Amino acid sequence: MFIDNPKLKNIFSAGFLFSFHLALTAYINSSFLSLFMKEKDAGLLYTLGSIVSIIALLLIPKILRIIGSHKFLLWSAGITAIFLLILSMAKSIWVIIPVFIFYLTFSTIIVFFLDELLLIFSKNYGVGKIRGLYLAIISAAWVIAQSVSGTILFKLHFSFLYFISFILMTVFFIVSFFFLRNLPEPRYDRMSILKSLKIFSKNKNLARSYKINFLLQFFYSFMVIYTPIYLNAHLGFTWSEIGIIFTIMLTPFVILPFPLGKYSDKIGERKMLMFGFTLVSLATLALFVIKQHDIWIWTLILFITRVGASTIEIMSDVYFFKHITPENDEYIGIYRDATPLAYILAPLVAFAIFTLTPSFNYIYLFLGALMLCGIYLSSTIGKSDI
Repeated sequence: MFIDNPKLKNIFSAGFLFSFHLALTAYINSSFLSLFMKEKDAGLLYTLGSIVSIIALLLIPKILRIIGSHKFLLWSAGITAIFLLILSMAKSIWVIIPVFIFYLTFSTIIVFFLDELLLIFSKNYGVGKIRGLYLAIISAAWVIAQSVSGTILFKLHFSFLYFISFILMTVFFIVSFFFLRNLPEPRYDRMSILKSLKIFSKNKNLARSYKINFLLQFFYSFMVIYTPIYLNAHLGFTWSEIGIIFTIMLTPFVILPFPLGKYSDKIGERKMLMFGFTLVSLATLALFVIKQHDIWIWTLILFITRVGASTIEIMSDVYFFKHITPENDEYIGIYRDATPLAYILAPLVAFAIFTLTPSFNYIYLFLGALMLCGIYLSSTIGKSDI
């Protein structure tokens, strides 16, 4: 596929670079923020950033029509790099709060844009095959980043990771400038935001895919924000140990997406989604009862959760992208809104759990029970929907 379409290789390379930068700080953001505010309040900053992200995603189609895709990508990448540089040096919470909020926003925007590019260039290939390979490549970046970040934090400060992320985003900007120019512009649909939302919600396949994606993103938000804090501050794991746990935990995202994507092109997504949600739910419920400092038990259970999550992620994306065209960029924005919406609600729900329950680990009891809903939701997919 890369011989027939060399631009696809550039998109994959850009996705790897962006994911590498994102992964270096994703699991330490909440712990970094906890240096300046209470643990419970750190999650609420994600809520503010996610509200801004949702607004931005809804406005993106209009912005793309005005300034064009390539300029939009360069501006987003450049601003993101600047925010990372500021975070690497900031000492004041009043600087960190607005910078972190807009860093989350522009990171979400770039994820949307890479989705848009991938959709344009995958039209001649199986959607599952292309998205499976893409997810495998960007997941490899997450695994490598976790193996590096734990070692760095064992010797250095959080700020050093943000500085490395700044360098990676600078490289991403350069790659985007030279190798992602002259890309074809989709003929964007000129529907209003409200009309797009109305059509999206009435389409049973798109609405179902959104709900599935939202449940997955809610799971991710709980895990990304609170699991590092729980392991480090409550169970006493060092950042070096956490790096080992997260590196092994994320390997299913490298191994599974490509074969599962090819598999979904042949048989559909229903059974695999049900399987994924079952694994995620049962393994997350198990975390509620595990309170000992045992690196291999935590590694094993978290690994199982990610086997389920990686299955859900590729099947959810394939199911969604099979039902849209490159011109439906506003639908991609709505679909990706599930991520910031999850990051809005998850910290609010977690805050309530922390207030009403006696210990931190009750978040896993709630989260595991919630993921059971995904099994039923996936079961409603019919043969005609695939």
